Amino acid sequence: MSASAQRAAMCAADPVAAPRVGRPPRVNAQAIIDAAIEIGLDGVTLKQVADRLGVAVATLYRHVRNRDELVRLAAFRVALTRRLPAPHSNNAMHWSEIATGYAESLFESFTREPQLIHELVRGRLGPDVEIDFVEQFMAALRPHGFSAAECIRLHHAVAMLAIGAAAGASAVLAGQARGLPMAAAMRRALEERDPAELPLLRASLAEYLNVDPRAWFAALRNLLAGFALARGETLPVA
Repeated sequence: MSASAQRAAMCAADPVAAPRVGRPPRVNAQAIIDAAIEIGLDGVTLKQVADRLGVAVATLYRHVRNRDELVRLAAFRVALTRRLPAPHSNNAMHWSEIATGYAESLFESFTREPQLIHELVRGRLGPDVEIDFVEQFMAALRPHGFSAAECIRLHHAVAMLAIGAAAGASAVLAGQARGLPMAAAMRRALEERDPAELPLLRASLAEYLNVDPRAWFAALRNLLAGFALARGETLPVA
């Protein structure tokens, strides 16, 4: 077999090994994340991603800082899309169910990976991991009579609530991990203040400390009820 035939056979057996010709391929964060998901997040390496995309590993560093960041971003993408309803089921679902699934996916993702909150605050959690989902979210709501502007407003409202709830839950969990549960931290803070200060909070301390991790869900329900009211609807019974 000639050398050219051998190369052709190798390329047919392993598309990743296929030689690239012409201009080097352009990559972006979306392509990098997609490649990582296709390979599998458990053991993916930057070299595997680079080989799949036909670029040098150094090229990836223009879009992600390291493997850990890539895995976090890819996991976030997977978590978001996992909650999306199948296209054929969109019309069978009430729009509030679609919005609720999105909110829960955000809350779970940011609670599971608090580093995502840090990435978001630092401006490093860019739109690359979200824009495709937002498009699908809008497409799921349009059959329910939502305008594009309504879809965006609902998306923003739900995202702000869910991410804020995740930040609060993460803070509570971090305190527990340091051996300082919220109740103990609050009592310590009050002990350091004059007993005459903060009378309203002291009188309501038991209620303040009665934190239900799912309390934000009631706020979500109220938010969706407000959107429904503006549309002349009522939410179905939960």
